[in-house]
Amino acid sequence: MPEPEALGLDKDRARVMQGRPVLWGKLRRRGTQGQRGSMENRTMTRRERITKTMNHERPDRIPAVFAARPEVNRAMMEYYGVDSLADVHKILGTDGWSGVGVGIEWPGYSERCTGKLEGDMPYAGREYIFHDERTFEDCWGVVRRVGRDQKYVEWISGPLMDADDPDEYDFPGPERLIDNPKLADRVAELKAADCWVSAGVSQPYKVAWELRGLENLLADYAGNPRFVEKLYDKIYELYHGIVERVVPAGIDMFSIGGDIAMQDRLIMGPDNWRRIDKPRLRELIAHAKRLNPEVHIFIHSDGDLRAIMDDLIEIGFDVIDPIQPECMPPVEVKERWGDRIVLHGCGGLQWTLPFGTVEDVRAEVTELIEKCGYNGGLVLRVSNAIGFDCPVENVAAWFETARDHVWRD
Repeated sequence: MPEPEALGLDKDRARVMQGRPVLWGKLRRRGTQGQRGSMENRTMTRRERITKTMNHERPDRIPAVFAARPEVNRAMMEYYGVDSLADVHKILGTDGWSGVGVGIEWPGYSERCTGKLEGDMPYAGREYIFHDERTFEDCWGVVRRVGRDQKYVEWISGPLMDADDPDEYDFPGPERLIDNPKLADRVAELKAADCWVSAGVSQPYKVAWELRGLENLLADYAGNPRFVEKLYDKIYELYHGIVERVVPAGIDMFSIGGDIAMQDRLIMGPDNWRRIDKPRLRELIAHAKRLNPEVHIFIHSDGDLRAIMDDLIEIGFDVIDPIQPECMPPVEVKERWGDRIVLHGCGGLQWTLPFGTVEDVRAEVTELIEKCGYNGGLVLRVSNAIGFDCPVENVAAWFETARDHVWRD
């Protein structure tokens, strides 16, 4: 582990890396103790394990989700000497998660595409309209640029940047959703293969700011809320159409993903969120629940959501991801809301995984299991896609520790 001074860390942040008292807080032990073990005598199927967790019952072991950048995927395949990412998932016990979706028709877009984005950066592997060798436009009309190091992508512009009214954009409505008459059959196949099946949409705030521009949208929240509301109504109309297709198909979980928070607060502020976002989210979730009262509702947002956690639970979210530990101590979240939500994530990506030792990594996972998973309600995941700056030994140790933990009461 590098010296804190070499990383430019102050003493408190160094403490986070070395012992995590700042990060984790304190909670009385619940009578469980973890140790490494084998996969023998594990009798639950993957769906049984996840279902039990979602129902706040302690499973045979805590389910885990592996999500990483392509560089990490390749490194893990090499580390374990296997030829596929599926083999890595099987080794780590992180298989069993699957998803379905609904396509949108974009008339004329495919004919305008000029090439595929190649590489390890986000958005790679798809056809786009290239403005130059690094700048590309997607089907929504959002323009992005690949960084010079080919690792990341930055937002450049959106089609509503200079608009006075959202009607200036040809927004897709439910009539442009591509119906799949075999969607329910596909969901049934995945369940029969012992998979937990989800479907989802991007956070409306994320869609809106990419179309409008981040600064513009936040200014609209403050000075032109009618623009935001009108744009959101178009997004939510599309999303209601998606809900009507995926929930009756039998999915286990409907997800809404995209950041609405920073390290220490909500981006648009709690009052603005409650006034504009909350009522629309409430109705979308209610729509899903009317179609299937048992469907789980998942939200992903990095950052600190504590200011609106009660609101999220009130309107129907019961799976919260990723519980970013640098922003929301998982133990605190478990204490305050753990009887009403499933904690999904909780792994530290800013300190422990990239900078900690293997022992630090194992300690973090064990602490999470013992203090947040003792009665179910915990799915382990690193708080975002695992980056190429994380040592492969740390990544392997993180998931092996989750896999091998043995309950001992």
